[in-house]
Amino acid sequence: MKKFIQKFSFSQGLAWVYEVLMFFALILAFMQYFASGSSGKGQAILLIIEIIAGIIVGFFPVWVANKLNYQVPRQLYAFFITFLFASVYLGTLQHFYRFAFWDKGLHLVSSSLEVCLGLALFAVLVTPEIQAKISRTFVIFYAFCFSLLCGVLWELYEFTCDSFGMNLQRYLLNGHPKVGRAALMDTMTDLLCDFAGALLFCIYLYFKFRRDPGSLKTFFFNKKSSMDS
Repeated sequence: MKKFIQKFSFSQGLAWVYEVLMFFALILAFMQYFASGSSGKGQAILLIIEIIAGIIVGFFPVWVANKLNYQVPRQLYAFFITFLFASVYLGTLQHFYRFAFWDKGLHLVSSSLEVCLGLALFAVLVTPEIQAKISRTFVIFYAFCFSLLCGVLWELYEFTCDSFGMNLQRYLLNGHPKVGRAALMDTMTDLLCDFAGALLFCIYLYFKFRRDPGSLKTFFFNKKSSMDS
Protein backbone atom coordinates (compact mmCIF):
# COMPACT_ATOMS: atom_id res chain seq x y z
CA MET A 1 0.00 0.00 0.00
CA LYS A 2 2.89 2.36 0.73
CA LYS A 3 3.80 2.90 -2.91
CA PHE A 4 0.23 3.95 -3.71
CA ILE A 5 -0.13 6.62 -1.01
CA GLN A 6 1.84 9.78 -0.44
CA LYS A 7 4.24 9.12 2.41
CA PHE A 8 2.29 9.68 5.62
CA SER A 9 2.99 7.26 8.43
CA PHE A 10 -0.17 7.96 10.42
CA SER A 11 -2.59 7.11 7.60
CA GLN A 12 -0.56 4.06 6.55
CA GLY A 13 -0.30 2.75 10.10
CA LEU A 14 -3.95 3.35 10.88
CA ALA A 15 -4.95 1.66 7.62
CA TRP A 16 -3.06 -1.50 8.48
CA VAL A 17 -4.38 -1.51 12.08
CA TYR A 18 -7.91 -1.18 10.71
CA GLU A 19 -7.45 -3.98 8.17
CA VAL A 20 -5.84 -6.35 10.70
CA LEU A 21 -8.61 -5.76 13.25
CA MET A 22 -11.24 -6.29 10.55
CA PHE A 23 -9.52 -9.53 9.53
CA PHE A 24 -9.66 -10.85 13.12
CA ALA A 25 -13.30 -9.71 13.33
CA LEU A 26 -13.97 -11.73 10.20
CA ILE A 27 -12.45 -14.84 11.79
CA LEU A 28 -14.63 -14.35 14.88
CA ALA A 29 -17.68 -13.89 12.66
CA PHE A 30 -16.99 -17.20 10.89
CA MET A 31 -16.55 -18.88 14.29
CA GLN A 32 -19.88 -17.39 15.36
CA TYR A 33 -21.49 -18.73 12.17
CA PHE A 34 -20.31 -22.31 12.74
CA ALA A 35 -21.12 -22.20 16.46
CA SER A 36 -24.63 -20.78 16.11
CA GLY A 37 -27.78 -22.69 15.43
CA SER A 38 -29.91 -22.36 12.34
CA SER A 39 -31.71 -19.33 13.78
CA GLY A 40 -28.48 -17.40 14.29
CA LYS A 41 -26.74 -18.24 11.03
CA GLY A 42 -28.61 -15.57 9.07
CA GLN A 43 -27.39 -12.81 11.39
CA ALA A 44 -23.85 -14.21 11.28
CA ILE A 45 -23.89 -14.20 7.46
CA LEU A 46 -24.97 -10.54 7.42
CA LEU A 47 -22.13 -9.73 9.83
CA ILE A 48 -19.62 -11.57 7.62
CA ILE A 49 -20.83 -9.68 4.54
CA GLU A 50 -20.55 -6.35 6.38
CA ILE A 51 -17.00 -7.08 7.54
CA ILE A 52 -15.86 -8.15 4.06
CA ALA A 53 -17.41 -4.99 2.62
CA GLY A 54 -15.56 -2.92 5.25
CA ILE A 55 -12.24 -4.56 4.35
CA ILE A 56 -12.78 -3.95 0.63
CA VAL A 57 -13.82 -0.32 1.15
CA GLY A 58 -10.61 0.33 3.10
CA PHE A 59 -8.46 -0.62 0.11
CA PHE A 60 -10.82 0.65 -2.60
CA PRO A 61 -9.58 4.30 -2.87
CA VAL A 62 -5.98 3.12 -3.09
CA TRP A 63 -6.84 0.52 -5.74
CA VAL A 64 -8.77 3.02 -7.87
CA ALA A 65 -6.04 5.64 -7.58
CA ASN A 66 -3.45 3.07 -8.62
CA LYS A 67 -5.50 2.08 -11.67
CA LEU A 68 -5.82 5.72 -12.70
CA ASN A 69 -2.14 6.37 -11.91
CA TYR A 70 -2.89 8.88 -9.13
CA GLN A 71 -1.61 9.35 -5.60
CA VAL A 72 -4.17 9.51 -2.81
CA PRO A 73 -3.84 12.80 -0.87
CA ARG A 74 -2.55 11.92 2.56
CA GLN A 75 -5.04 14.10 4.48
CA LEU A 76 -7.98 12.64 2.57
CA TYR A 77 -6.88 9.06 3.21
CA ALA A 78 -6.17 9.76 6.89
CA PHE A 79 -9.69 11.10 7.45
CA PHE A 80 -11.15 8.26 5.36
CA ILE A 81 -9.49 5.53 7.41
CA THR A 82 -10.28 7.31 10.68
CA PHE A 83 -13.94 7.46 9.66
CA LEU A 84 -14.00 3.78 8.64
CA PHE A 85 -12.28 2.71 11.85
CA ALA A 86 -14.68 4.72 14.01
CA SER A 87 -17.87 3.90 12.13
CA VAL A 88 -17.40 0.30 10.92
CA TYR A 89 -15.06 -1.31 13.44
CA LEU A 90 -15.82 0.63 16.62
CA GLY A 91 -19.32 1.83 15.79
CA THR A 92 -20.86 -1.29 14.25
CA LEU A 93 -18.70 -4.23 15.33
CA GLN A 94 -17.88 -2.98 18.82
CA HIS A 95 -21.31 -1.36 19.29
CA PHE A 96 -20.02 2.15 20.05
CA TYR A 97 -23.20 3.53 18.51
CA ARG A 98 -24.83 2.79 21.84
CA PHE A 99 -23.10 5.96 23.08
CA ALA A 100 -25.25 8.97 22.19
CA PHE A 101 -22.27 11.14 21.22
CA TRP A 102 -20.66 8.61 18.86
CA ASP A 103 -22.80 9.34 15.79
CA LYS A 104 -22.36 13.10 16.22
CA GLY A 105 -18.61 12.72 16.54
CA LEU A 106 -18.55 10.80 13.27
CA HIS A 107 -20.34 13.69 11.58
CA LEU A 108 -17.51 15.98 12.73
CA VAL A 109 -14.94 13.63 11.22
CA SER A 110 -16.90 13.00 8.01
CA SER A 111 -17.32 16.73 7.36
CA SER A 112 -13.53 17.18 7.41
CA LEU A 113 -13.22 14.17 5.12
CA GLU A 114 -15.66 15.82 2.70
CA VAL A 115 -13.70 19.09 2.78
CA CYS A 116 -10.58 17.14 1.73
CA LEU A 117 -12.57 15.33 -0.96
CA GLY A 118 -13.83 18.66 -2.30
CA LEU A 119 -10.28 19.98 -2.54
CA ALA A 120 -9.11 16.79 -4.25
CA LEU A 121 -11.91 17.04 -6.82
CA PHE A 122 -11.06 20.70 -7.37
CA ALA A 123 -7.71 19.61 -8.80
CA VAL A 124 -9.45 17.20 -11.17
CA LEU A 125 -12.19 19.57 -12.36
CA VAL A 126 -10.18 22.81 -12.67
CA THR A 127 -7.19 23.24 -14.97
CA PRO A 128 -3.84 24.24 -13.41
CA GLU A 129 -3.96 27.59 -15.22
CA ILE A 130 -7.27 28.50 -13.60
CA GLN A 131 -6.20 27.06 -10.24
CA ALA A 132 -3.34 29.55 -10.13
CA LYS A 133 -5.75 32.48 -10.59
CA ILE A 134 -8.39 31.49 -8.03
CA SER A 135 -7.92 32.86 -4.52
CA ARG A 136 -7.29 30.35 -1.77
CA THR A 137 -10.11 31.90 0.29
CA PHE A 138 -12.59 31.10 -2.48
CA VAL A 139 -11.29 27.53 -2.73
CA ILE A 140 -11.77 27.04 1.02
CA PHE A 141 -15.30 28.46 0.77
CA TYR A 142 -16.04 26.06 -2.08
CA ALA A 143 -14.73 23.10 -0.04
CA PHE A 144 -16.86 24.22 2.93
CA CYS A 145 -20.00 24.36 0.76
CA PHE A 146 -19.12 20.99 -0.82
CA SER A 147 -18.93 19.42 2.63
CA LEU A 148 -22.31 20.86 3.62
CA LEU A 149 -23.81 19.54 0.38
CA CYS A 150 -22.53 16.04 1.20
CA GLY A 151 -24.12 16.31 4.65
CA VAL A 152 -27.48 17.29 3.18
CA LEU A 153 -27.32 14.50 0.60
CA TRP A 154 -26.64 12.01 3.39
CA GLU A 155 -29.72 13.19 5.28
CA LEU A 156 -31.76 12.81 2.08
CA TYR A 157 -30.43 9.26 1.81
CA GLU A 158 -31.46 8.51 5.38
CA PHE A 159 -34.90 10.04 4.79
CA THR A 160 -35.34 7.89 1.67
CA CYS A 161 -34.36 4.73 3.55
CA ASP A 162 -36.77 5.60 6.35
CA SER A 163 -39.54 5.81 3.75
CA PHE A 164 -39.04 2.05 3.30
CA GLY A 165 -39.47 1.20 6.97
CA MET A 166 -36.02 1.96 8.39
CA ASN A 167 -35.21 4.32 11.25
CA LEU A 168 -31.93 5.96 10.25
CA GLN A 169 -33.12 9.41 11.29
CA ARG A 170 -34.24 8.10 14.70
CA TYR A 171 -37.77 9.40 14.19
CA LEU A 172 -39.23 6.29 15.82
CA LEU A 173 -39.09 5.73 19.57
CA ASN A 174 -40.23 2.30 20.75
CA GLY A 175 -42.04 1.87 17.45
CA HIS A 176 -43.92 5.17 17.70
CA PRO A 177 -43.07 8.26 15.57
CA LYS A 178 -41.84 11.33 17.41
CA VAL A 179 -43.67 14.60 16.87
CA GLY A 180 -42.76 18.29 16.64
CA ARG A 181 -39.23 19.39 17.50
CA ALA A 182 -38.27 15.96 18.84
CA ALA A 183 -38.72 14.47 15.36
CA LEU A 184 -36.24 16.99 13.93
CA MET A 185 -33.51 16.65 16.54
CA ASP A 186 -31.48 13.82 14.97
CA THR A 187 -31.42 15.38 11.48
CA MET A 188 -30.76 18.93 12.61
CA THR A 189 -28.04 18.02 15.13
CA ASP A 190 -26.37 15.91 12.42
CA LEU A 191 -26.37 18.92 10.10
CA LEU A 192 -25.10 21.20 12.87
CA CYS A 193 -22.22 18.79 13.52
CA ASP A 194 -21.49 18.73 9.77
CA PHE A 195 -21.44 22.53 9.78
CA ALA A 196 -19.22 22.79 12.86
CA GLY A 197 -16.72 20.17 11.67
CA ALA A 198 -16.41 21.69 8.20
CA LEU A 199 -16.13 25.23 9.60
CA LEU A 200 -13.39 24.36 12.10
CA PHE A 201 -11.36 22.47 9.51
CA CYS A 202 -11.77 25.25 6.94
CA ILE A 203 -10.61 27.85 9.47
CA TYR A 204 -7.51 25.71 10.01
CA LEU A 205 -7.01 25.51 6.24
CA TYR A 206 -7.41 29.28 5.85
CA PHE A 207 -4.46 29.99 8.11
CA LYS A 208 -2.50 27.06 6.67
CA PHE A 209 -2.88 28.30 3.09
CA ARG A 210 -2.25 31.89 4.17
CA ARG A 211 1.15 30.87 5.54
CA ASP A 212 1.92 28.56 2.62
CA PRO A 213 -0.34 28.98 -0.48
CA GLY A 214 1.44 26.11 -2.21
CA SER A 215 0.36 23.65 0.48
CA LEU A 216 -3.07 23.48 -1.20
CA LYS A 217 -1.58 21.02 -3.68
CA THR A 218 -1.02 18.47 -0.92
CA PHE A 219 -4.80 17.95 -0.95
CA PHE A 220 -4.91 17.24 -4.70
CA PHE A 221 -5.06 13.99 -6.61
CA ASN A 222 -1.66 14.08 -8.33
CA LYS A 223 -0.38 11.95 -11.15
CA LYS A 224 2.26 9.47 -10.02
CA SER A 225 5.72 9.89 -11.43
CA SER A 226 7.75 6.96 -12.68
CA MET A 227 9.68 7.01 -9.38
CA ASP A 228 6.43 6.42 -7.44
CA SER A 229 5.42 3.38 -9.45
